Amino acid sequence: MDVPRLAQKGEFVEIMNFIDLVFRPGQAGRLIMQRQYPHLFQNKAQYWQRITTLRDGGELVGCLGIHPVDLRFEEVQLRAGGIGQVATHPQRRGEGIMGTMLNDAIARMYKAGYSISILGGDRQRYGWFGWENGGVRQVYQVTPRSLGKAAAIERRLPLKRLDTSAATMGKLHQCTLHHPYWALRPKREIVPLFKRNGREVWICQAGRRFAYVVLNNRTGLGVDEMGGDADLAVSILRVLMGRRRWQNISVVTGPNTDQIDLIRPFAAGWNRQCDGMIKIINLPLLLEQLTPLLKRRAKAAGIGGRYRFAMEESGQSGLLELGKGKTNNISLNARDMVSFFFGIDPLTEVFGQMNSVDKLSHLLPLPLFVPPLNHV
Repeated sequence: MDVPRLAQKGEFVEIMNFIDLVFRPGQAGRLIMQRQYPHLFQNKAQYWQRITTLRDGGELVGCLGIHPVDLRFEEVQLRAGGIGQVATHPQRRGEGIMGTMLNDAIARMYKAGYSISILGGDRQRYGWFGWENGGVRQVYQVTPRSLGKAAAIERRLPLKRLDTSAATMGKLHQCTLHHPYWALRPKREIVPLFKRNGREVWICQAGRRFAYVVLNNRTGLGVDEMGGDADLAVSILRVLMGRRRWQNISVVTGPNTDQIDLIRPFAAGWNRQCDGMIKIINLPLLLEQLTPLLKRRAKAAGIGGRYRFAMEESGQSGLLELGKGKTNNISLNARDMVSFFFGIDPLTEVFGQMNSVDKLSHLLPLPLFVPPLNHV
């Protein structure tokens, strides 16, 4: 069997058919995954070179995508390696192909300068390689009773399906630039993020006010994203619920106050969930990147000290300096380190009341969030 290598020119269609064979069996040749994730799959070098392949005697037996996702954490940014399409030929499972591909991907991400990796998948399967559940998303349930009927003035609003004009795309790009926890969206990716199979986008321009609602028709009835003018966005949802006669719809938001304030008053209920799985690829780099945010928070909370972190399996270590104070040593395995920095539960509940944890519980964990449209 060969070693994993980057995809090469001329292999794109073969890889897309292979991914469909694995994830959309019975629909080979239709490029289903490509149409559902056009922001990930394009027959251009900058896109197909994100994919690693594994061959045996020339036959494609495995592939994996490493898609860059730039995440915003207030004033700092992290580049995450989004792992997707971990595909093994259906007749070659159980041969260690997935493990070979993942270990190769981890080494590639470290070399490429990623501090963390994200993916969606089975906790037990990917936990063996250091990924752990983390991040935060809010999921709200909305009913006709909780939202209320659309008023006559709302029913007359000029709702329309998404167009891909430069003006509309520019407004969609502007709408989320202020979210403190979000994914950075280059302008060139706005069209493929919003215009794709499985999503139905409604927009409304009323004078200078603009709002949008993104419906997910692929994974079940729900709203993946809504934004712009808050009142106008809720009006769009109210009109759509009335037109479609929906009795219950779920709305996903990030841990952003403006998003929560938009939908919480109209929710019948909600729950807080992990947003996906996370792996720390480069601990020293992660600490370096997060230091400006954590030092600002520490100063506001009156917390100082030096914190030496060690990640047991990999042997990686790093120092977080928050000002004057004693040195604290924190040694954790890879999955616990994820929970420490990006878990959904308070640190003191997971790690107890030791002094260093009690202090850092005022700063961590951070609410990592990847908008559903940016999922890989």
